[in-house]
Order: sequence, then C-alpha cells, then structure tokens
Amino acid sequence: MLPARRDWVLPSKTASIRGGILKGTTAAGEKAAMTATTLSAEPASAPRPHMDPAFDASLGGAQRYRAAPRPAPQPARRPVPGRRVTWVLPDEPAAVTQARHLIGETLTGWQVPDQIDVAELLADELITNALHHAWGKPLLTLSLIDGVLRCEVNDLSPELPRMRQPDADETSGRGLLLLERLSLRWGSVRTYSGKVVWFEMAARS
Repeated sequence: MLPARRDWVLPSKTASIRGGILKGTTAAGEKAAMTATTLSAEPASAPRPHMDPAFDASLGGAQRYRAAPRPAPQPARRPVPGRRVTWVLPDEPAAVTQARHLIGETLTGWQVPDQIDVAELLADELITNALHHAWGKPLLTLSLIDGVLRCEVNDLSPELPRMRQPDADETSGRGLLLLERLSLRWGSVRTYSGKVVWFEMAARS
C-alpha cells in the first residue's frame, strides 16, 4: 500500500512537486525525482509583435493593435416597389400575343403609354428568338427604375445572340438590328440555367 500523498510546497518563485514513494524507490531516488520536477511558477511571457519604436510610442494602450474600421455597406439599387413584374410565357407562338397584352396593360398602369408600341415590338423579337432557338417556357420581366424601362427575356439556351447583316431576300434576322436602332441599350448574359437578353428605353410619362 502506497503512503499518503504529501502536501505541495509553494515557494515565492518555484513550486516543487512531491509525490508518494513508489515501491522499491530509495530516499536518494526520491530526492533526485523532486529536483527534476521543480517547475517555474511564472511562465515566459509571449513575444510582442515588432513595431517601429517611434510609432509605438505615439500610440497608447489597446489603440496600437486596433483594426482599421470597415467602410459602411452601400444600399443596393432596387426597383421602385410595384414597378417590377415577371411572367412565365407558354412555349408556343401564342406567347407573342400574350406578351403584347401584358406589356400594354402594365405600361398603361405605370403611366408610360408612349413606349408601349416600341416595347411590344422589341419584346416580340426577343420572345420569337427564344421560341425558335431555345427551349422551355420563356420568362418575360418588365421593370421601371429611375426613369428607365427595362425588358428581359430568359430562356434555357446558353447560346448568346450575334448581330449580323441579313441578305436582302431574307425574311428574318433583323431583330437585333431593331434593338440596336430603337433602344437606349441592349445586351445578353449567360445564367446558371441559360441566358437573358434585355433592352432598355427611356420612360416618358
């Protein structure tokens, strides 16, 4: 049976750990073990990061290591409430007629009737292209932001439209030329599911 464990002795700078004497341990062995297990009571302090002395002296306390403030986030540019709407159109020729009706009704409610004819014409071209060169049901989106009317048509084909000069005897291929001439700007971009072709017009109420 082991003898009872002895109390710890804590001097001012060091602490000596003394334990019970195991079976077969001599007094000299105990003294050597006690000497080997003497520990420092004050751990070494962590090194300070290197700083220029002049700069270090000019700052005080926690301000030395204070992180630079982050810039305030800018608010996102969003459509005016009630001035953005999206429809799912059928994947059939009737989508063109339905889109004309939706555009005319919406722009009348937004009090921009002067742009109805041109918006319907350009949207017809985008929807027709989506029906002929893509697949799935196209999405039609209208928005009015800061006096600019924007129309978008989403389809499931990743192939972007390319402008070309049609021959005189061709009956198609002029849709992008109309976009170029009648809109403020237009463009196309790929999405995770296909692409979006869009145009913008000045909204005059």
